[in-house]
This record gives sequence, C-alpha cells and structure tokens, in this order.
Amino acid sequence: MLSKTIGICAGLCLFIGGVFGLPAAKAQATVKVTPPPKVLVIDIEWLKPGKGGSAHQKTESLFVQAAEKAKSTEHYVALEALSGPPRSLFFFSYDSFAALEKQRQEDMANKSLSADIDQAYAADGELVSSMARNIFTLRDDLMPESGVAIATMRYMQITRVTVRPGHQAEWEEYLKMLRSNLDKTPPVRHIALYQSAYGWENGGIWLLITPMKSLDEVDQADASSAKFRENMGDNMKHFRELASSAIESSQRNLYAFDPAISYAPDAWVSADPSFWKHK
Repeated sequence: MLSKTIGICAGLCLFIGGVFGLPAAKAQATVKVTPPPKVLVIDIEWLKPGKGGSAHQKTESLFVQAAEKAKSTEHYVALEALSGPPRSLFFFSYDSFAALEKQRQEDMANKSLSADIDQAYAADGELVSSMARNIFTLRDDLMPESGVAIATMRYMQITRVTVRPGHQAEWEEYLKMLRSNLDKTPPVRHIALYQSAYGWENGGIWLLITPMKSLDEVDQADASSAKFRENMGDNMKHFRELASSAIESSQRNLYAFDPAISYAPDAWVSADPSFWKHK
C-alpha cells in the first residue's frame, strides 16, 4: 500500500477511484458520478509549526514522483486543513478489505517503489510532528448516498462524532431522521457516512463527509437551518433528545483539496487538467 504513514501501515464524502467540481459545464458533462467507496483509509499528518505550505508540498511531491515513476495503480487525494491544527489528510479508497490487501501486496513487491518511498519519508519526516492511520467502512444502510463527480470538488467538510458506548441504537435513529429531513430541505447535500473499523482511537468514531464545489455551499446550508427545523416539526424535540443521548462529542472541520500533493487518477486529470495536473 502506497501509504502516507508507511510502516504504521483523520476527521467526513470523497473517494479515489470511487469517491464523491469545477463549476464548468464541460467538467460536469465528462466527469463520472461515483458512489463513495466501501472501505476508506485516511492517513493524517500533523505538521510542525511553520512547516506547512510550500515546504510540505516540496517533500510530499517526492511521494507523488515515486508513484508516477512506478506507475502505481493506487491513487490518493490530499486535503489541507482550513481549521484546527495544521495537518494534511490523505484518502485512499477500496471496494473491499480484500482489495486493500491486494494493493498492499503489489506495493510491497515493488522494491524500487519501496526504496523511493523510504527516501521521501526521510525528507517529509522533518516537517511532521506525528501521524496516524484510520480505516473506515461505509454505512450507506443508515444514510444512503448516490455520490458526486468527485474530480470537480474543491472542499470537504468533515464532522467527526464520538458515540456514547451503548447508545448506537439512538445514534442510528438520529441519522435516519437527519437524512430523511435533509432530503426535504434544499439545497441538496451529499453526505457519506463512515464508521471506524480500525485505527487510532477508533472506538465509537463516525465520520460524516460532505464534498463541496465551493464554500458558498456552507452559506446555503446555514441559511436553510430554519427550514430544516420547520420541516422537522413536532419531531424536533425527539431529534434533539436522540443527539443528547447518543453523542458524546462532535467536531466539524473544513478542508481544501490540494492537487500538488495528490496522486489523482488519470480520469480526474483529464476532466480538469488546469486543477489536477502537476505543474
């Protein structure tokens, strides 16, 4: 696996080769809408103060160059945090755990790629204070999501929720009420729901991932909050009670796609070379 935390192998809808754009009509017409992946691996790198920006892009470009040189079939997308501590997220997607295993075996067998990755880590490690990997599984049984043209997305809102032990039934009821009412309240919001399967403090962790073309979508969603409450009607009290009972903590953060340190699929680059093609 072309891992961003190799040897160790953060917090909600995208997906390489199957993740959830440019406002341009041409991009809309040529980019395939894909559902979120069944298995989502998220590597996170916390950066030392003052070590982000162009300095981090320079070291991360070594990983991209290694992947391109090896013609790796494992693509990934990188996001930079616009809120919270300075950090980068790297998303890898798979159809199954068996597919994850197959990719890992292919990468381990490529000795040249492994050597190049080791060299990249030597440089990148100087900028990183710590790193971790979490593996999540899609829960579209609770919150169905048809997908988006992910190559045309530019931002991602990720809400990380910790559910109280023993309260998953209330949490699941809350999610179903949320999805049902969002479907009745414009604008359309695409949300992929993931439950932590493995990784750093994974117990009870859920992610709600919302890809966006522009930050105007945040304004639109906030403006619709009154309509959401109106559509919920008498169920609003129960909805809030479920949240209070089930949710131990939650945190919402904003991220921007960073094409300079992403190894995007060829289809994405072809759809929007001005954004995804490496300069």
